[in-house]
Amino acid sequence: MKRKPCLIENCDTCGLREKVVLCDISGSDLAEFQKIKRTLEYAPHQTVFYEGHLCLGLYLLCSGKVKLTRSSTRGRRQIVRILGPGELIEKHVFGERPFHEVTCETLEPSQVCVIEKERYLAVIHRNPQLAIKLIQLLSNEVGVNMDHLDQFTFKTARERLASLLLELGDRFGKKNDDHVRVGLTLKREEVAEMAGITVETAIRLLSVFRDEGVLEAFSLCLAGEGHFDYDAAESEHHRIQEEEHGGE
Repeated sequence: MKRKPCLIENCDTCGLREKVVLCDISGSDLAEFQKIKRTLEYAPHQTVFYEGHLCLGLYLLCSGKVKLTRSSTRGRRQIVRILGPGELIEKHVFGERPFHEVTCETLEPSQVCVIEKERYLAVIHRNPQLAIKLIQLLSNEVGVNMDHLDQFTFKTARERLASLLLELGDRFGKKNDDHVRVGLTLKREEVAEMAGITVETAIRLLSVFRDEGVLEAFSLCLAGEGHFDYDAAESEHHRIQEEEHGGE
């Protein structure tokens, strides 16, 4: 699909700049950063890059949301993570084998900044504090990966799905009275992939969550943020079934 130049090209006016490690720079470094990056705009469900392809630089999400997926040799796909504005999509360009370890697909209109590796390293050499922040960012990523590994190793399907919904609510949710509405449109298959469970199990557990009043509608509205815990967790599929059967 055709990619268009991004509408937001000036880093000086970007509200995320001071919050994002990669571009928290100023003066001549910021001017150089403007020269070494390409900013692209993607429509929903476009692929930014594919797993196994050569990594051409650092990929930073300026706006929108994307999902990262990995595929097994048997063709099974796993959603690794969903990212929002200001998050670094791809970091493996720093490795010895600079190939994408995931496929990146947009979930909504998104803007992605691609930064040339070698020229960005030159900026880092002139800015040791930036290098330290980048190391901290990569270290935090290791911690996130370990947390995800613990979930798949030690938690039940119910606990994994509950943890996933809480994470989505924390990262993408908007509070409304005693509810948290998650600004994501996800298929049941995608929710199952992210939780590492079968679609059937996800449907059953979402149904239980809804029956217990923890979840409303499949647009993901968490009812009563504070009482969504693993013991109480489970509900949402009855409404899905009613909507699907009602539309037949």
